[in-house]
Amino acid sequence: MSTFVPRDPAAPTERASSSAGRRDHWAVLEGLLHSLTDTTSSTRSIQATVQAAAEAISADAAFWFSRSSGKTLAIAGPRAVEPDWCARFAKSMLDRMPDGDEMWVWANPHPTPDQPTAAVLCRSSKTHGCIVGLSFEPGRAFDDGDVKVARFTLKMLLTQRTQAQAGIKNILGGLLQSLTTIIDAKDPYTAGHSERVARIATLIAKQMGVSADQVGDVYLAGLLHDVGNIGVRDELLQKPGKLTREEYEEVQQHPSVGDRIVASIKPFERLRAGVRHHHERYDGTGYPDRLSREEIPLAARILAVADACDAMMSARRYRPARTPIEIDAVFTKEAGKQFDPLVVRAFMAIRHEVYPPIYQKGIGESAFHAIDQIVDNLTDASAMQLPPVEKRK
Repeated sequence: MSTFVPRDPAAPTERASSSAGRRDHWAVLEGLLHSLTDTTSSTRSIQATVQAAAEAISADAAFWFSRSSGKTLAIAGPRAVEPDWCARFAKSMLDRMPDGDEMWVWANPHPTPDQPTAAVLCRSSKTHGCIVGLSFEPGRAFDDGDVKVARFTLKMLLTQRTQAQAGIKNILGGLLQSLTTIIDAKDPYTAGHSERVARIATLIAKQMGVSADQVGDVYLAGLLHDVGNIGVRDELLQKPGKLTREEYEEVQQHPSVGDRIVASIKPFERLRAGVRHHHERYDGTGYPDRLSREEIPLAARILAVADACDAMMSARRYRPARTPIEIDAVFTKEAGKQFDPLVVRAFMAIRHEVYPPIYQKGIGESAFHAIDQIVDNLTDASAMQLPPVEKRK
């Protein structure tokens, strides 16, 4: 590794330490096991793991660095280090770390009082985070035993996380199935609508080149875009004739109701924009917030086209299904008015995959894959906030 080490001008003077004062490795790991067993919080699990790693290898400081967010998410040890400095130091190690390596030990060939004399980094392909241990003790070097212990603490965290994720995924999958079943039951005449909207929206999103995570979010938001209909009276949803003004205003509340329902399910919070705004219009005359153009989240602009497409190609009590030619004409006419022209263009590019109506009973594996992405991203604890650094005695 290069001799460059990010400098922390505010770092305190070095702490006198000795390998003789190290805590028993197994006692520390046993304590970590109890901590991980007693909590379901990703934030507390990471903090406990970093603390255990610092104690087990007698590091002056240890921290968790998220490669996805580029931030330091937990700090432990007797020496105070700034989160921003830790992030720069971790990046400098990772930039020089051979691809595929999960652990690396480094010794500073030109140590100074305000720079680490040694460091150890452990990472895994199963997480975006990594553990870094630092020593500021003159002449100190981390050995193979230290590396094995630090790596073991990371494995313990990942094992606990995998078990917790499996439970969360099962719960979310079951909840998603229950909600889609309830939506279909509200109006059997439109059963399968949410599923078809989700699949059409996914095709559009992929055509537009959005990321895999965003495609997953669009799919889930499509499944849940009408969940707010739970709060709408059945007689309005199933009314064969035209709605009165008052009845239409009640139906228009379903995106806001859906937003509140999705907001109550923390892992699904990221889907709120698509659920709330799928009835906004590109020209700003939609509802519930009268957003226009790029003010409307992309997921909602995609869902608006997918929703309209399935509604038009499905028969209703009061009208027959429209033909593909008729649907294309509507989108061409309304591009720039009701719909985002770029989304319409993407739809036209994949229209051959939509006509005749796509349908597959059940929410399918795509939903569970999208849930996997949401839960996997949660465990990096990227939203964790660190308290101000205080000097430790």
